[in-house]
Amino acid sequence: MKKITHILTPDEKAKEINFSGKYYGTFAEIGAGQEVARWFFQAGGAAGTVAKSISAYDMTFSNAIYGTAHRFVSRERLREMLDHEYSLLIERLGQERGDRSRFFVFANTVSARSHKVAGDGKGWMGIRFQTKPNGTPGNIVLHVRLKDDTNAEQMEVLGILGVNLIHAAFRHWRKPEAILHHLMDGVRPGRVEVDMVDFRGPIFAEVDNRLMSLKMVHLQLTPVALFSASGANLEAEDCFYGKSILLLRGHYRPITNFHLTMMNKASAMFRKDPANAGKEIVEVNEITMRNLVRHRKAGAEDFLDRVDCLGALKKTVLVTGIFRFHRLAHYLTQRTKGSVGFVIGVPLLSKILDLNFYSDLSGGILEGMGRLFLPGVKLFVHPGYDSVTGAYVTGHTLSVPKACRDIYQFLLQQGKIVDLAGTEKDLPVCSSSEILRNIRGGRSGWEVNVPAGVAALIRRRRLFGYRAQKGDRARKSA
Repeated sequence: MKKITHILTPDEKAKEINFSGKYYGTFAEIGAGQEVARWFFQAGGAAGTVAKSISAYDMTFSNAIYGTAHRFVSRERLREMLDHEYSLLIERLGQERGDRSRFFVFANTVSARSHKVAGDGKGWMGIRFQTKPNGTPGNIVLHVRLKDDTNAEQMEVLGILGVNLIHAAFRHWRKPEAILHHLMDGVRPGRVEVDMVDFRGPIFAEVDNRLMSLKMVHLQLTPVALFSASGANLEAEDCFYGKSILLLRGHYRPITNFHLTMMNKASAMFRKDPANAGKEIVEVNEITMRNLVRHRKAGAEDFLDRVDCLGALKKTVLVTGIFRFHRLAHYLTQRTKGSVGFVIGVPLLSKILDLNFYSDLSGGILEGMGRLFLPGVKLFVHPGYDSVTGAYVTGHTLSVPKACRDIYQFLLQQGKIVDLAGTEKDLPVCSSSEILRNIRGGRSGWEVNVPAGVAALIRRRRLFGYRAQKGDRARKSA
């Protein structure tokens, strides 16, 4: 029988830290983030942990202490807070108790729901901490979205999350995945999202933040994780705000020339759209968890192989736990006022126009279409073969079920479905799965179907189980 593990409450966690005699530091909380230090004071024994608690609530005071960040609630401001308070801690207490204390600074800057601002609260929190006296510190930074309906509830969950982060950092720093596991201890699902995490410092030198992004989506801390070509974790709203988004979903095992062709064609049309005039365009390659879970044996290594290939082409990567396009459209349009374009092929358009695709919605396909085609959302469709008739068709000539024809015609008339130029000769001669089999089987010819830089990377680093061709092995041994 599986042993039931007791989950410590925030009060128990605060007590454990306060009475351990190991940790000593500063709590700096601005904006709505006033709740974390309170748990440590209420638990008792706070004198053993709290060197200072500060709440620079007024922006003028905050700027005077930490400098003038571009935004009050931002990653930049959080970094300024951690830098300033940690330097001050070492300067004032380093000689006095540096040999017996593990110094830390916890900081947050958060905007919560108020009488002036409705909707989700959001902000940044982080901890800089030593794992041994006089040790080089590690850093953990989070971006959070608070989903509760009232200010009091948002602040309450923020306090719990902060305590969980501090306790998990001290106890589980050797296993960063365990830190993510414990962030939501005592928090009901749906109350908060953690949509970005970043581990830095020598103690986290072996941590790959891209895998941490994947883990966050897997644990349902967030529906998405976003990172740059260099592997740096990004916060979606910071990356997308005020911009237009063009997104291509795929397996990318590996990315192929056809993927690039689809995106390039769509990009040219998307940029000509008057709605995007003067707007920055963010092109995103998305992988859903369903595409990852489908290949359970592939594991983390296979995931990183895909991401490395995308990174070689300077692509921004989005990993999501969102399968339905109408849910993805909702997520993206919440984070930008710009346009959103989905780049798809004819087979996927056929699925989107299938009544069974919306079995999870009480309003069926009508509700699904309403949720998908929000203002500014369009589908850019590459021609392909009709799954029913086998004929070569475009987004405008596809055969659709009779029950969906009126909806289909309406979307065409409204310009919601946009055809990408192409002929039958533009379609790939082999599928991605066949390319992958050839890579693994040491067969020749697969290279012509993928970008040259990606082919070189696959061969050099033996990605996707690459096996050298016999001729290559012979030349190498010679």
